[in-house]
Amino acid sequence: MRGTPRWCIGFCAAAFAGAVSLFSGCGSTPKRESPGPLVAQPGPAPPIDALVKAQNQRVDGLATLWARHTLRVSGTLANAQLDKEEAEGHFQLILPRKVAITVTKVGETYFYLGSNDELYWWLDLTEAKRGFFGRHALATATTVDRFGIPVHPLDLIELMAITPIDEALLGKPGAVTTPKWSTDGQLLWYDLPARDATKRVLVDPKSLLPVFVEMLDKAGKVIVRAELANYLDIPSRSKPPARPRIPTRLTIDVPRSDLKILINLYDPETRTPKAVAFDFVYLAKTAYPINVLEDLDKPAADDPSP
Repeated sequence: MRGTPRWCIGFCAAAFAGAVSLFSGCGSTPKRESPGPLVAQPGPAPPIDALVKAQNQRVDGLATLWARHTLRVSGTLANAQLDKEEAEGHFQLILPRKVAITVTKVGETYFYLGSNDELYWWLDLTEAKRGFFGRHALATATTVDRFGIPVHPLDLIELMAITPIDEALLGKPGAVTTPKWSTDGQLLWYDLPARDATKRVLVDPKSLLPVFVEMLDKAGKVIVRAELANYLDIPSRSKPPARPRIPTRLTIDVPRSDLKILINLYDPETRTPKAVAFDFVYLAKTAYPINVLEDLDKPAADDPSP
């Protein structure tokens, strides 16, 4: 039986103690504050139509994504300082619901985060050989906490700011808000609905590129924050000659756990990933046989409810 490497123990502990989001040297907490009372307002904010148009033009033609990635974790968990160990893997997407992210070391896969049209899952391929899965339609904050990763795979797509905004939402109550200036007067921000949450996007007023994306709970508290950087144009295979522009550096910050995860994407392409990457049954039974598989939509063992 192979031993579990030290970096793997740290990463696994982070994941299953309920703190990790999926994502050199980790980035610091964003210095720009979340929206609040304005100290200085540079001028009138542009209309929301302009920001929506810029977003939709930037991601036009992005239907799939394949890239190599490196992953680095930093922060504290249960009063323990995690080692800054770097792993790598592959990052694959088919919008809007298919996600496949592998975490490997020396060519061996240790973790697999994924989702398809119906399910989401986390596979621990270390000695534990344990997996967790749930259904998108039944996902709640409680089940996602049991998942061990406080960011649903579909929320990860939202944090990357790579999806278009439905222009039909403009002008509707509770849909896309009017842009406002950030507290420091450096960024513009607007809110829009997301999966069981609110998505707040802070953009650079000159380039209109998203700089931060925050997922807020129903009380308006930040659940997770992503800082986006190193934007790169990639040719679209689904809609040439479009060249969607995506962030290739994401710093994920989970405030409640003081945990930060940095992910860098390399050689991104809009190639279509293989269907097997999103086939949960094949992955859990054949590609990476799992010993213990937990259905998150069933009551936990210590749940007294029937």
